[in-house]
Amino acid sequence: MASFGEWLEEKRTEGLGTGLSLLLIAVGVLGLGWMAVRAFSGGGDSGSAFVGRNVSALVLRDAEGRTRTLGEFRGQVVVVDFWATWCPPCRMSLPELAALQAAQGPAYAVVPVSLDRTGFGAVTPFFAANPSMALAAMVPADPARLAKEVGEIRAIPTTLIVGRDGKVKRAWMGFSPGRLDRELKAEL
Repeated sequence: MASFGEWLEEKRTEGLGTGLSLLLIAVGVLGLGWMAVRAFSGGGDSGSAFVGRNVSALVLRDAEGRTRTLGEFRGQVVVVDFWATWCPPCRMSLPELAALQAAQGPAYAVVPVSLDRTGFGAVTPFFAANPSMALAAMVPADPARLAKEVGEIRAIPTTLIVGRDGKVKRAWMGFSPGRLDRELKAEL
């Protein structure tokens, strides 16, 4: 495998030109950096496309195989967090989410939804290896219907605060320490 310098020299001699090569590389690096900052800083899309949407029809499955809908939580404020085991910002957010889930009561519920393609095949061993992140997680009962039931999830983690009426009141993408607690308190 060629080093970066060798690759760059090869492209230059192929007629692409050093200046253009460097420009394309710089644009690529800046683009990747911008996406990483947005994902890790919680500075991503505000999630405004979700706000106002009724998500009561979302059908989920728990670790025991039972099917539930978000409509079952009507009357409570619900934190719905879409995440995956392989996602670094999700892993950073899980301890905060787990603490919030442990403290939940009649006023609110926490519903972590794993988007791992293999569902509990990925989630169960992940929680066994990372007990501080363990949650009572769920997976979409029909992943193909997720976008229709909730909306298009473009980044993870994506967090929704669902009001007592089943409609999304607040939504954001990315992780920012303490934001979940602040947003939930503001809705309660």
